[in-house]
Amino acid sequence: NRDGVLSRAEYAKRMELPDGKTQVTSRGGLNDKLESFKQYLVECEETGPLQYRVVESFLVALGTICFVTRVVSPDIAGELFLKEVEDIVNVSFFIKFLLLFWINEFDISWLFTGSGALDVASCLPVLCIPARIIGGPGLEQTTDLLQIGRFLRLLRVALPSDSGRGKWRWSRTVPVTQQIIAVLLSLLGTTVVSATVLYSFENDPSFVSLEATERSFEDALIYMVNIFAGRDPPWYPGNPQAKIASVIATTSGIIFIPFLVARSVELFMSSDNAAASNFLPGAVRAGSPAGVPGAGLDLWVAVLEQLDDLEVKGLLAPEDLRLLRQMCLKKDSRLAILHQRYCKQYPINYQLFASRLLELLDMGREEMKPCKSSSTQGACVES
Repeated sequence: NRDGVLSRAEYAKRMELPDGKTQVTSRGGLNDKLESFKQYLVECEETGPLQYRVVESFLVALGTICFVTRVVSPDIAGELFLKEVEDIVNVSFFIKFLLLFWINEFDISWLFTGSGALDVASCLPVLCIPARIIGGPGLEQTTDLLQIGRFLRLLRVALPSDSGRGKWRWSRTVPVTQQIIAVLLSLLGTTVVSATVLYSFENDPSFVSLEATERSFEDALIYMVNIFAGRDPPWYPGNPQAKIASVIATTSGIIFIPFLVARSVELFMSSDNAAASNFLPGAVRAGSPAGVPGAGLDLWVAVLEQLDDLEVKGLLAPEDLRLLRQMCLKKDSRLAILHQRYCKQYPINYQLFASRLLELLDMGREEMKPCKSSSTQGACVES
C-alpha cells in the first residue's frame, strides 16, 4: 500500500503465484539459507551457550594432547595418527576464524579488536601444515612457537560480552565461577604447551653447543611454572629459539594473570553484594519496568538506539517517532516488550518492528477515542 512498511500479508501476496502456490526462487532460497546460517553463527558466538563452550574446550584440549604427545613421544603419536588429528583440529579452527571474519563483513578493523585478535592468535597453529610441506620438519618445529597461543581461544569463549551493546546487540553472560575455571585451565594449558615447545627446542639434534645439556620434559615444565609464577628459574635455555619461546610464554602469562585477578575480585565482590542485599528484601532494580524483569537503563538506551535507526531508515514518521521517544522516556513496558521480541535477533527485521510500533500507537489512539466522544471528557482527561 506504499506506506513504506511491508507487512506479512503484503509479503505473502507478493510471493503468491496465480495458481495459488508460493513463489520460491533458488537465489532467494540460497540467500535465506546463508542469512539463517549467519544468524546461527552470530547467536552462538555472541551468546556462547554452554554446549558451544564445551565443544570449543574439548577441541582445544584435543589439539594440545596431540601436540604434546607428538613432541614428547613421537612413536606413540605415529601409531595413533595424532599428527593427522592435530591437523584436523587446526584446520577446523581456521575455518571457524574465516566464518567469524565473514559474519563481520570481512572488516579489517575487527582483527584489531579484543575478540578478533584472540581468534587470530588461537588459529595460528594451522601454519604448521604449510610449514611442514614447504620446509620439512625443521621449519615445522620453528612454527611450533605459534602453539603457545592455542589456549587464547578458550579465554575468548569464556569471557562475557557487553550486555546488549555489541555489534549484533546480543549478550553473553557467563557465571564468574566458570570464567575463573576457564582462565585457570587456559593458564595451565598454556604452561604445558610452552613447556613442550621449550623441550622441543632444547633437545633439537641440529643445535650444537659445548654447554648444551639434555633437558627432560619435567625440567621444561618446572622452568615454565617458575616463569609464570614470576620466580627465578632453576636453569636457563641455551637454544636461541627456546629463549624466544620463553619470552612468548612470559608475555602470554602477563595476559592471563590480570583476567584471573579481575574475575576473582568480581567473585568476592558479588558474594559481598549478595550478602548485603539480604538486608534489603524490598529492593527493586532501578529502572526496571513492570513485566520486564532485569531491564535497567541499558534497555531503554538500546530502545532509543533502535528508534534512531528507524528514523535513519525512514520507516516511521517524525511525529510517530516523537511519541515513541516520549513512551521510552516514560519507560512504557509495552515498548520494552516489543524491543525484546523483535530486536534481539540478527538480522533485525526493521520493517516488522516498525509495523508493530505503529500498531502500538494505533492502540493508544483507539484508547483515546472513547474519551474524546464521551460526555465525561473532563474525567477522562483527569484519568
